[in-house]
Amino acid sequence: MRCFGARLGPKCRVHASARIWWPGNLRCGAGVLIGPGAIIYNQGRVAIGERSIISQRAHLCAGTHDIEDPDFQLVLAPIEIGSSCWVAAEAFVGPRVSMAEGSVLAARGVLFTDTERWTVYSGNPATALKTRAPQAGATSAR
Repeated sequence: MRCFGARLGPKCRVHASARIWWPGNLRCGAGVLIGPGAIIYNQGRVAIGERSIISQRAHLCAGTHDIEDPDFQLVLAPIEIGSSCWVAAEAFVGPRVSMAEGSVLAARGVLFTDTERWTVYSGNPATALKTRAPQAGATSAR
């Protein structure tokens, strides 16, 4: 992936079955894990912070279309996943979403809005479920 422009931090692991649309639009911090079957549809830029996990078959979608345009032109819409985040199995993170440090999107959750630090989200559309304690080494408190 580095040969095609991906910027991967130390100890970053990307499973062979993960699908990365454009490696040049992917930036991962140290210790990131992209699980089996994960889809990173990154026509727009996707940044994943240190120690974050994108679980099996999760989907990050950094592009959309202009519904006001009769030709539905492509709109690039970056995604930012903060440090110590977890996008659980088969969850979906939509365009222009920023997941704050320590936030979690539960399995099969669908996220179209930004998250708060150290908060767990679930459902479709995802809503805040509860807060979680900051981990050792976190860069900020709640």
